[in-house]
Amino acid sequence: MTDLEEASGPPPSIKHSQRYVYIWLLQVVIVLISSSVVVWLVLIPKSPIYIITNVHIPALHGRNSTSHVHLSTSNGMNSTSHLIGNISIHLNLEFSNPNKKMGIYYNYIYIILYYSDAHIGSKSLPGFYQGYKNTTTYEVIVNANKQFLKGITDGTTGLRVCLESAVKYKIFKSKTKGHQIYSEAYVPVGSNGRMLGEKNIKLHHMPKQTKN
Repeated sequence: MTDLEEASGPPPSIKHSQRYVYIWLLQVVIVLISSSVVVWLVLIPKSPIYIITNVHIPALHGRNSTSHVHLSTSNGMNSTSHLIGNISIHLNLEFSNPNKKMGIYYNYIYIILYYSDAHIGSKSLPGFYQGYKNTTTYEVIVNANKQFLKGITDGTTGLRVCLESAVKYKIFKSKTKGHQIYSEAYVPVGSNGRMLGEKNIKLHHMPKQTKN
């Protein structure tokens, strides 16, 4: 009876064929999983990179203190009581798309400047589309109020540059849902109105904060 049962089983060649089929299926599954992971990693969008390349305040060029930032009166005498109502701050910004195969739609860009935690000025930029591995430059002029002007001394002052934006990523022919991004950086500025230290300051992504 035992001999008959052994004789009725599949021959060794068939067993080997089935083993090869199982190994092949396992390899296919592994390749598919690996490919899915790679595609998933490639399709994870990377946030845009914001860099401040330069900051300068033209009204302070060549001046040593706020006592020199004034207008002349009609009789030729200078007076600090005639301080400029608004003072322009020039920002040079770079917007970089680090993604390899994704474009970025900027719905809006809102720039806010703070001095000693006080809001001193803001500027909005129109939305635009940016291709992958691309960099867009902007020169932004923000009019700061008197509060900033009065706070400038002979020493170093500093600005907190905050940037809010809403972006969508273009993957092939489709768009992702909107992503809110809030970034900020501290920029030291000398009494001559020029940016101090390194010239390329990266804005770091931060949790959304309450505006002052």
